[in-house]
Amino acid sequence: MALYISSMMPDRALEDSVVAKAIIKVARELAALRNHPAQQRSPTVDIVYMLPGVHEQADFLGLRLRAYDQESLIARFEAAVPANMLQSERAEEYVHAVILDAIDAAAEFFTEQKVLFNANEHMQMFTPVQEVQATLH
Repeated sequence: MALYISSMMPDRALEDSVVAKAIIKVARELAALRNHPAQQRSPTVDIVYMLPGVHEQADFLGLRLRAYDQESLIARFEAAVPANMLQSERAEEYVHAVILDAIDAAAEFFTEQKVLFNANEHMQMFTPVQEVQATLH
């Protein structure tokens, strides 16, 4: 299973938010793991963090499956970022928690779709990212 993350920012001012910087940092860490065997297989989980703007916000809370492409085996999830995460010192933890939730949700979804999916392998791939962060703090 390949894992990708990105963000949707309705306001340019959000680019300097703590959570936007955390998303970029984790995306870079995941990009560095592109040679990991779990990142070389499908299905793909694509997570979009939807940051709240002044005039535009997600119309849901938490995480949801937005779309599924059966041909390419891509499940697209959206995560509604709460306003209190924008400048939170725990923003990076939040980004990681969403990824872990998405992996769990994807495992359930792909099981229902009868698509082979090894959530444990991806959780193990993700663990080194968390361990590296723990040593940096």
